[in-house]
Amino acid sequence: MAKKKPAAKKTATKKAKMDSYDSTDANTERPNIAEKVRFWEEQDKINQALIPRVKELHEIVTDLHKRTSNISSQIAEAEARVFHKVQEQNNGGSVSLIALVLSALALGLSIYQWFA
Repeated sequence: MAKKKPAAKKTATKKAKMDSYDSTDANTERPNIAEKVRFWEEQDKINQALIPRVKELHEIVTDLHKRTSNISSQIAEAEARVFHKVQEQNNGGSVSLIALVLSALALGLSIYQWFA
C-alpha cells in the first residue's frame, strides 16, 4: 500500500511562506484607497501648477538659443576685422596689445553669453 503525504503539512508550509512574505508588509502601513486618491489629487494640483511654468521656461530657453546660436561666429568675424585693422595700422607688423585684449574680451563675452 502506498503512503499518502499529509495534506495538512503542505498547507501549513505554504501558509508559513505566505506569512513570511506578509511579515515585511506588516511593518509598514499601507494607505487605504481614500488616502491614495487624496495623494494623487494633490499630485495633480502640483502638476497643474508646474506645467505652465515648465512650458514658459522651455520657451525662454528656446528663444535664448535662437538669439545666441550664431554668437560665436559673430565674435569670430569681429575679432578677424579687428585683427586685420590692427595689421593694416602696423603695416603687417606683429599683433598689438589692443587686438589681443579685444580678442580676449570677445572670447570672454562669448563664454559669458554661452553660460548665462
